[in-house]
Order: sequence, then C-alpha cells, then structure tokens
Amino acid sequence: MTASFSRPVQLAAGEGIEGFHCSVEIVDSWATRHAATARARGTAVVYVSRCAGRVVGFYTLSTHSVMRSAVGGGWLARNAPSQVPAVLLGMLGVDDDFKGMGLGAALLRDAIINASKVAAIASARALVVDPADDSAAAFYTRFGFRHIGESGRMAIRL
Repeated sequence: MTASFSRPVQLAAGEGIEGFHCSVEIVDSWATRHAATARARGTAVVYVSRCAGRVVGFYTLSTHSVMRSAVGGGWLARNAPSQVPAVLLGMLGVDDDFKGMGLGAALLRDAIINASKVAAIASARALVVDPADDSAAAFYTRFGFRHIGESGRMAIRL
C-alpha cells in the first residue's frame, strides 16, 4: 500500500485522536485519554500526521529537565546546571496500518527539528525520550540517540 502523509501539524485545541492503534498500550492509552487536553493542561504539544483525514501518526513535545547527577557524565552533564534543560519527546506512535512506510522516521525528524527550534529560543541541551520497549530503543538508536547513564532514558544532542 502506498500512502501520502501530511506534514506533522499541531493538533487543534480540544481535538482528540480517535481510532488510533499502534499496539503499544501506553501510547494508545495516552492518545485516547490525554491528547485532547494535553495542551490546555500545559503538559505537551501534540503534532499529528494524517492520511485521508485520519490521524496515522503523532508525537508530543514538552519542556523538561534532567538531573545532572543522573546523567553519569559526558556531553549532557559537562558544564551543565544541576537541572539540565531539555525537550521531552513524550510520545511517538504510528498506527499499525501504516507501519513500515517511513512515517516514524519522518515524525522523529520533525520532532528533532522542532526541539532544535525550542533549544535556539529557550536553551535546551538535548531531546530526551523514555523508550517504551527494546524495539523503541533500537529505533531511537538508529537515529543517534544514546542511553543516559543507567536510567533507561535516551537523548540526542540539540
């Protein structure tokens, strides 16, 4: 199947993500329960990509910080304050019907670009992610993310 995906755009205020299923329970649950209210609550901005009007992939960004003491050294901790400024990629999911078509990579690329804009405006050292499982960790590793100490978290320099 060939699909044409829209460029990721911010989810409209109050708009939810219905019918989305990526087979990762935490992502599916978040999309159903929190996507519509995240921005109003100040917890995340949701970016969605559509195909034929349907949300087929999404990611979220929010400001964040990482405890320097939890980093274990390296570029993220070097000359950094006790709370290292970062951007959190809280969720990223591709609907099961559209996996394997490059949408995940396109969403991640867009997230990195947007996080870099935040870093340029408000200063952030890294884009941080908490991979849901080993498969997600392998995905992020392919794009240059590295583990942060022993935390299970991963980051890429902005």
